[in-house]
Amino acid sequence: MKCSFRPIVLLAATLSAIPLGAQSTRADERAAAAANSTTQMPVVIPAGTPLTVAIDQDLSSASVNQGEPVAFHLTSDYSEFGHVLIKGGTPVEGSVAHVARRKAGGNPGALTVQVSSVRAVDGTEIPLRGTQKTVGKGRQSQAAALGLLTLGIGATKKGLSATIKAGTPFTVFTDVKRTIVVPR
Repeated sequence: MKCSFRPIVLLAATLSAIPLGAQSTRADERAAAAANSTTQMPVVIPAGTPLTVAIDQDLSSASVNQGEPVAFHLTSDYSEFGHVLIKGGTPVEGSVAHVARRKAGGNPGALTVQVSSVRAVDGTEIPLRGTQKTVGKGRQSQAAALGLLTLGIGATKKGLSATIKAGTPFTVFTDVKRTIVVPR
């Protein structure tokens, strides 16, 4: 069987050129310039990369509202190939995703916070995904017992509010692949 390599080579060249022609974002242009530079190097942070963040303030389901901004920070440097891509202590943006106040009948409060993004050493914004949920202590059995003993008045006993202490660490993940430009 006779096989011509010419159509295969043309097809491969065409397919490899398509992604290069489609790249038009500023980050891709910086990465391409850095790849050809003798002083800068592009490094990729893949989607799904785990990072550890810590919350900067005490939160309680009794005092926060849904959508309220929450401050986090990266607990340690994130490095690839010997280059720090995100410095430890870098602020991480986040917010309160859900709040449920404590209620009568011994029902506890609940609190969920989420992270949204962090900035790399070159200023590139890196979207993050991750949440932390905590639930207060329920007092349903105490409320039921008091309700029986006090003819219903004790059933108004509430559960405890959910709290997250400052410094509580949790793992989040990069949401998309980003290219960071660092010195060589």
